Amino acid sequence: MEGAIDAMLSSHNRQSRYWDAYWQQMPRAELDAFHFRRLQRLIAFAYERVPYYRRLYQEAGFRPEHIKTWDDFYRLVPVTDKPMITEDQYRQGALFGFQALPAEYHRWFHRTSGTTGQPLNEAFSGYDRLIAAYDSWCWGWWDVGLRPGDSIYFAFGYGTFIGFWTATFSAERMGLTIIPGGGLSTEQRLLQILELHPTCVCATPTYLLHMSRVAREKGLPLSEAGVRVLTMAGESGGNVPSMRAALRAGWGDVCICDIYGISELIFLATECREASEGKALGVHVAERHCHSFVADPTSFEPLFEDGAVGEHIVTTFRPTQPLIKYRTHDLVKLWRAHDHGCGWTWTFLEGGVLGRTDFMVTIRGTNVYPTAVENLLGQVDGLTPYYEIHIERRQDQDCMSVVVEAEPALAREVYPALQERAIQLLHHAVGVRIEVQVVEPQSLPRYELKSRKVIDHRREG
Repeated sequence: MEGAIDAMLSSHNRQSRYWDAYWQQMPRAELDAFHFRRLQRLIAFAYERVPYYRRLYQEAGFRPEHIKTWDDFYRLVPVTDKPMITEDQYRQGALFGFQALPAEYHRWFHRTSGTTGQPLNEAFSGYDRLIAAYDSWCWGWWDVGLRPGDSIYFAFGYGTFIGFWTATFSAERMGLTIIPGGGLSTEQRLLQILELHPTCVCATPTYLLHMSRVAREKGLPLSEAGVRVLTMAGESGGNVPSMRAALRAGWGDVCICDIYGISELIFLATECREASEGKALGVHVAERHCHSFVADPTSFEPLFEDGAVGEHIVTTFRPTQPLIKYRTHDLVKLWRAHDHGCGWTWTFLEGGVLGRTDFMVTIRGTNVYPTAVENLLGQVDGLTPYYEIHIERRQDQDCMSVVVEAEPALAREVYPALQERAIQLLHHAVGVRIEVQVVEPQSLPRYELKSRKVIDHRREG
């Protein structure tokens, strides 16, 4: 067994910063040519195997052989969206939407968390796991210094959600020692971390922050646990400077590796070493396994200018349930060429996910995104990263308000002044008045997996 693991890792140079230099440094023109060939094959495969795609493409008036240029791809192929998969999944007798491979190829069953609506069932073949999932987290982990023999603690309960399962697969692929913390309380997990001294801890950013707060309350010396790396996914926040500062204040001088993924797409992007060190803020799209571009969220016209902000449209080369030109509803700032010193040629998303098209609020003609509000709250001394943004409709207008916890050491008498300071900062930066309520520490709920930071009351009822 050890020999097989050694053979599996033999192609990776421990002294190199790259998990796979061939792919991570592939010239842009070669990457684009690779993507186009695979897109042509995937479109033909989906047309043949998935009735929903066949109907969709026939209604759009084209066949796969018509896709001969990039312009054909952008102009002829329609976007897909989560409601389409839901519709296909819940048709009579169906278990999976967009299913292209029969059940005998399915090896794993997963399900989305359902935070944005109806949960989706996901089928994974052996290829999906070995290729699309097994390497996913390795790109960033290897670059920030994790190596075979290091250990990783998973601070979450294993369920049907795919997110951290892919991290477990990648840890196994890299030869890391896996320490599962499922089923334990936060205090029990902290005691295990102090006992076992893992090299890396994996969780959502808000749960990692919660762990550091519990450690402080219990008098547990978390900075003495020897943790060198914090890796996180499952929600936005990992790319927010105030969140990263708060995590380092609680865990010590750790390296941070943020991951961006969407359950049905498995894995999308990871930080490089320069991002972890603060030389660049953002994530690289894992172009070994997916193609993406940004588009106008209304017309879906592609935006080719480097640094353009638009909706992230993704195609993953996963054959079991093909997703082609899939709407993520994430707003990103995409660079095809962003030289910040890492040598990666993969697309760079500056600042990670900037906001959501479906969470945008237009207040008196001004577009306001929750991520912008989060970044600004982090500039107010005395406020914590624990907050809720509430979106609702009053008198036919969208409104946004914020509930945010104060630092534990602050007296309640200073809350009104802190509240007004936050309101003025938001007003000055965003251009409209957003109500802010400062509440006591521990007032808001804590989450182990995805935190519910943005609550859209417009959907209720």
